[in-house]
Amino acid sequence: MLGVIGDIVQDVVVWLQEPVRPATDTRSEITMTRGGSAANVAAFAGTRYPTRFIGCVGDDLAGVTLTREMESHDVDVRCQVADSTGMIVVLINDQGERNMFPSRGASGQLHSIDPQWLDGIELLHITGYSLQGDPTATSVIEAAQTVKAQGKMLSFDVSSTGMIDFFGIDRFKDLMRELRPDFVSANEDETKYMDLANGDEPGDFLADLPGTTLLARAGKDATKVFTEGKLHAVVPVRPVKNPRDMTGAGDAFNAGFLASYLRHRDVVRATEDGHGLARRVLYSPGATEPREGELTEDN
Repeated sequence: MLGVIGDIVQDVVVWLQEPVRPATDTRSEITMTRGGSAANVAAFAGTRYPTRFIGCVGDDLAGVTLTREMESHDVDVRCQVADSTGMIVVLINDQGERNMFPSRGASGQLHSIDPQWLDGIELLHITGYSLQGDPTATSVIEAAQTVKAQGKMLSFDVSSTGMIDFFGIDRFKDLMRELRPDFVSANEDETKYMDLANGDEPGDFLADLPGTTLLARAGKDATKVFTEGKLHAVVPVRPVKNPRDMTGAGDAFNAGFLASYLRHRDVVRATEDGHGLARRVLYSPGATEPREGELTEDN
């Protein structure tokens, strides 16, 4: 089973239909979807591999709705309940670029979890976003330590350079050295900032993670896979025509990769499957997939 622990929030996605008109109405299209990097990964993976999500929702209608939505993706949901459900307003312009306004709410209130919630997990996925503050940060780290102590696998998404700065880059690196993740997923900016890789060359910090496979993502450009401190494969990305929304594309890649890897144990195939799922998400609002028949080979 794939385990995912971390944030779950309600996304309010605002598509601008025209430039913002200050102090008056601006035409827009607004949708509400499930959000939170960890929850997105679990939801995308749920129909592809047995998946459990661990997090915290509010004692409110949004918490109930999000739990049911996750379960609709065949996810085994284990959530604590506290305060109000977190929310993120995502403002998207006509180029598909986004600005986000987060309020973490209950996602920041995850306390130490029931050890039984980790039973049966082969690989646990965590995100840097979960390290924004306690008690969630400590609870996620404890879960990762437990999984590694049991000889199970760990995946770590760096999340953002801003998150690294918030946590502290030296502290962030120390945590990665301690946790020894089997997989690290990071975009081009994050790999350079962490000195994990620069182009085809491994970075100095990657040498501190000898058992780690690095998935160095680069958007529309090829993903570079590093194993044992060296470049293992360059996996091209199929071109995408007219993407609608980039929200959740990185989470979809991680879900596709992890579900495929757990099924086939092939990092190149898993990377290709991650690309395929991320591509689907680019054509749908928020962190969602198109319905059957909405995505064609012409996209």
